Amino acid sequence: MLDLLEKRHAAKAPELTGLTVGDVIAMLETFDPSAPLMVQGESGGFEEVLGFRTTGVVLNVNSAEGFGPHDLPDDGARADLVAVVLRAAER
Repeated sequence: MLDLLEKRHAAKAPELTGLTVGDVIAMLETFDPSAPLMVQGESGGFEEVLGFRTTGVVLNVNSAEGFGPHDLPDDGARADLVAVVLRAAER
């Protein structure tokens, strides 16, 4: 009986399919450490990665074309998790 109660009240971890920080670290260790890190530009080309930051994110809230499925929480709302975000040049 106690097992059933514990399972029912256990917080469900979000089911994400993307890479984790650990995955990226393991992958980057296979490359030349002096190689520049870049991401694809919005409309083509490449942009340099300038750094990383952490931010609270709510999951699966966007369905409009051109938007990623996850977003920042509304003011006063609680984030589903804290994610590490690449920071590239701002336009």
